[in-house]
Amino acid sequence: MTVMLLMLIAGSLGVAALTMSGLENSMAGSIRMVEEGTSAAESCVGTAVRAIRLTMDDPQMSAEAAVLIAPLGPVPALNQAVFTQEINGTLRNNSDVAVGAGNAPNLTMNVNGYVVNGDIDFLYSKQRAGSDFADSDKPTFDQFYRVDCVAANAATGATSRVIVTFDCLNTTGEGCVKRGSNG
Repeated sequence: MTVMLLMLIAGSLGVAALTMSGLENSMAGSIRMVEEGTSAAESCVGTAVRAIRLTMDDPQMSAEAAVLIAPLGPVPALNQAVFTQEINGTLRNNSDVAVGAGNAPNLTMNVNGYVVNGDIDFLYSKQRAGSDFADSDKPTFDQFYRVDCVAANAATGATSRVIVTFDCLNTTGEGCVKRGSNG
């Protein structure tokens, strides 16, 4: 009877160990999917900043910024007019979204099995303190944009979303700076 009881306890411990290792593998796979999705969404953010800079430098999207237009680039051809209006500030806080009802993404990409949709919204513009207020041809403006990127993997159902605010200088060659929650 003692041997049977010890065998039952040993068997229970063995089953518990197998269950735990299976659970650990499942958790590791879930974490990997979240990391892959977040990386895909982050790549959309980087592409969005490049698209903002190229479109600020080439507002008509006829020279350098033409590479952004589909089929070669991430900007859907049907959304080009709205995209340029959102970058130059004609459309402010546009109600379009990257995914969901009424979606009209500014960027569409495929990254490592994820379909990534991105939305860029011009928030506001303000003249930079210390810029040349006397010369109206050369003022420097900070232009603020919100970039919302969503990565979705249809095979696994995994989705990741990254939303970032950028402060971009309208001066050619300057750049965009990621803004934190404290400004």
